[in-house]
Amino acid sequence: MADNYLSTSGINSLVTSYTYNMQERQINPLNLKKNKYLDLNTAWGDLSSKISSLKTIVNDLKLASTENIFNTKIADSSNTSFITATPSKSASVGAYTMRVSQLAKGDLLLSNTMASATAVTDKAGDHTFRVTSGNHYADVKVTLTGAETNKSIMEKLTEAINVDKAEITSSAVSAASTFTGAGSFVVDLNGTETTLDYDFSAGLTYSEAIDSVVENINKKISGLTAEKVTEGGNVRLKITGNNSSQYITIKQSSDTGGLFGAANLNIDVSGQKGGAGIVSPTFFAPSSGNSKFSLTAANSGYDNRLQLSETSGSVLSFLGWNSSLLSSRTITPDNDSAGFMYTVNSSTDNQLNAKYVLNGINIQSNSNTITDVVGGVSLTLKGAMAATDGDVSINVKNDTTAIKAKLQEFVTKYNDVYKYIKSRSVSEKDSRGVFVSDSTSNALLSSLRNIATSQVAGIPQGNLDYLSKIGITFSPDTGLTVSDDTKLTDSINNKPLQISEMFNSTNGIAARLFTETDRYVGSSGVISKLRSTYTNNIKYISDKVTTTQKNIDKSAAVLRNQYNRLLTQLAALYTTSSTFSSMSGSTF
Repeated sequence: MADNYLSTSGINSLVTSYTYNMQERQINPLNLKKNKYLDLNTAWGDLSSKISSLKTIVNDLKLASTENIFNTKIADSSNTSFITATPSKSASVGAYTMRVSQLAKGDLLLSNTMASATAVTDKAGDHTFRVTSGNHYADVKVTLTGAETNKSIMEKLTEAINVDKAEITSSAVSAASTFTGAGSFVVDLNGTETTLDYDFSAGLTYSEAIDSVVENINKKISGLTAEKVTEGGNVRLKITGNNSSQYITIKQSSDTGGLFGAANLNIDVSGQKGGAGIVSPTFFAPSSGNSKFSLTAANSGYDNRLQLSETSGSVLSFLGWNSSLLSSRTITPDNDSAGFMYTVNSSTDNQLNAKYVLNGINIQSNSNTITDVVGGVSLTLKGAMAATDGDVSINVKNDTTAIKAKLQEFVTKYNDVYKYIKSRSVSEKDSRGVFVSDSTSNALLSSLRNIATSQVAGIPQGNLDYLSKIGITFSPDTGLTVSDDTKLTDSINNKPLQISEMFNSTNGIAARLFTETDRYVGSSGVISKLRSTYTNNIKYISDKVTTTQKNIDKSAAVLRNQYNRLLTQLAALYTTSSTFSSMSGSTF
């Protein structure tokens, strides 16, 4: 038997058996602990994701302002060909009747009809004109060479308007002269005001002062480009808008040194846009061989009617838009003559405003989208109605479908958390749930159950104060269920404020669930701390397994060496025995 063990194969078998037994005794218990921590770490990670989803939905449900989900409204129009309505959550439930007699239009100015190929040789040079619409204006410049035709001038005008940007240039000041002073100025870019301070009390040259202002504007205001323009010994401040549709207003807030005042940079601008932000230019051929140019206001309505004036040159007069036509708003008498397309006698007598009747009241609007007449409701006028068309009815009501969908989403997200913990808190015949005997998960499960089934404190007597009162019931095995859809629909339609209070009051269901879920998720939440502990334990055990395995391997190597020495000694004994046997045979 010893011969069998003290062989190479026998030694391998003995060492393998030793290694296996030591692993069973020392490493396998460690791996069992490690696997438990791995399972817990994974389970809490998955649960954290589900809790975060629940937290998101209850955060929506706990909003107590008019923007909460229970104020969601829907508006029905009896004829969407004429009027559509979009209510916000702040809209009141109600009904309206409307008629539309005129849609809002953008003001339209047409040039004379001109022979396309006719040469124009007397317009060489720079031509600048201002076009104003509402509270905004654009200064457009076009340069002509004297080698154009009627058509090419219209093409150049179209391009000049489309590429034009709001451009503000200060007066020229001596670069080397000194400016001393402190103050601030406000830049209003399309409604966003930025106050910029400067302090040159120690005195700077105008060149240095402008450099500082340029740096400040470019650093703090996205959408503008500021630069210093040098002209011989003088400098200017130039500010350009990047988007032609955005207006620029610059005003002094506190400018004791007068940097922007008339004696210095002399910047005074209010509501300047690029050309395309004011008008849409078009040139077209009304008949063979002829061209016509038009300007259409970018915004509709009487308040945004077009007003034009020549600053330098005569390009407007060339088109047939002389000062008399522009000031009197002459209506074009035919297809070939210059003039305005729409009559504008006054704010009430014009063809530019939308005109409609709401609940018997005549109203006008610059736009076909009306947001300031019915609180919380945006009305869009689609078409003018004939006398034979019936009134349009607008009915604003609670959006039962959207509210029910949100509550169903809440039920689903709640159950995702509840059932995940529940299913992992029991042991089956062949497996043990990862949350069995876990106090943290059991505490969360208990809180979820308590919040879903308990009465909401602080609710007036007789109001909705249990989920079951709106048709949502709780089962210890499956969580929440919409068990009575009729009751839920009736509560949404008739008691939306009570449902809202049940969820978003101080002790409301959503408010309490948000507080509870917030404890568990996030970088400093319970789950993060648990998983950090598990991760540390997993690393510790992994290191322990590695060290233990090295010790076992080392011991196995020592054991192998010992067996190998025994094998060597045994071989020597066999050799000695054989020698003695041989010698004994020869002697005798």
